[in-house]
Amino acid sequence: MAASVSVRELPLLSLLSIVLAAAPLVSSRHFHVGETRGWSSPNGSGNHTESFSFWASQYRFHVGDTLYFKYRNDSVLVVNYTNYRDCIISDPVAKFDNGSGNGTVFRLDRDGDFYFISGDREHCENGQKLAVRVMNDVDETSLRLRDWSCGIGDRRR
Repeated sequence: MAASVSVRELPLLSLLSIVLAAAPLVSSRHFHVGETRGWSSPNGSGNHTESFSFWASQYRFHVGDTLYFKYRNDSVLVVNYTNYRDCIISDPVAKFDNGSGNGTVFRLDRDGDFYFISGDREHCENGQKLAVRVMNDVDETSLRLRDWSCGIGDRRR
């Protein structure tokens, strides 16, 4: 059975089309990992609001966004999930140790999961690690369609 759209729903459908067409035009964003604290070992207080996981949970990351890791006397390792979970520093996918106070910028170049840990195993074990899920345009469009549909074509009586 085909869905029908009434004349009253055409403005909403037009607005939805414009929003979806404009979505890819949104520019990439630049995130400062850990905000003012930067990429540093947590203080060990057990305060979950200081964890990098909590920080990442406040954002939605997209292909093209960049992460800025500011650190001194440390490094950032890009690792797989197992190495992230177990703080294994010996086999990174990539290593950045050129922070020297200036930091490292990492571009999220694909959708999926990215895992980052400190190059200092003890820091990693204390919580200096970050997992980021990057949304692709299809995932984001699906979310918008679900949020904007408002029941168009769903006229059950």
